[in-house]
Amino acid sequence: MQLPDFIERFLHYLKHHGFGATMRRIGLSLQRVGTGNRFVLYSCDLGSFRPETTDDLNGGKVERKDVPGELSPQEMAEIGSNWKTTRDKRRLRERFEQGASLWLFKVEGKIAGYGWTMIGHTVERHYFPLGANDAHLFDFFVFPEFRGRRINPLLVNCILKQLALENKPRAFIEAAVWNRPQLSSLGRTPFKPIGKAWKCCVFGRVLVVWSRTDMIRA
Repeated sequence: MQLPDFIERFLHYLKHHGFGATMRRIGLSLQRVGTGNRFVLYSCDLGSFRPETTDDLNGGKVERKDVPGELSPQEMAEIGSNWKTTRDKRRLRERFEQGASLWLFKVEGKIAGYGWTMIGHTVERHYFPLGANDAHLFDFFVFPEFRGRRINPLLVNCILKQLALENKPRAFIEAAVWNRPQLSSLGRTPFKPIGKAWKCCVFGRVLVVWSRTDMIRA
């Protein structure tokens, strides 16, 4: 019998991070509930994009994967270590089928972090329609042993540079209001906040409620 997703996720996190980290994670989840699942939305004008850093990735390397077959068994195993449920395994292939690209940040041949991009649309219904060539960046993750090295902004900046070279006009990304590390990370990229919003789906339609941005401290 397959366990519900939330139980699988709890057991996975407990196994890999221990009791203390799991309790802190639960506290963060409660904080997330308290913020009403609000997100800070960002945009970047790629037409005027200028990298804020050089091509130095602090010894790292970025690779782009556009189809599942481009991932080696080792890469699949490393990414799979972050899969918490059987549904996550299906989601990877589904994203490739929808046209998403997976970007890997490697350190000494090992995946330190990764993120996804999709052009012209989003995996889930977004806060607003994207243009046909607009890029959406989503679901970035840095493995615990590599955190604190500013890998996330390095990866984001590298992706934005490549998208600009491909003449994509704009890029969008969002981060949860409660996710202070991610908000701080995006502050080291050309992304600029455009607003805070809350979203839900009601009878097949997306309801978006916008709020002011003057409280953003990314």
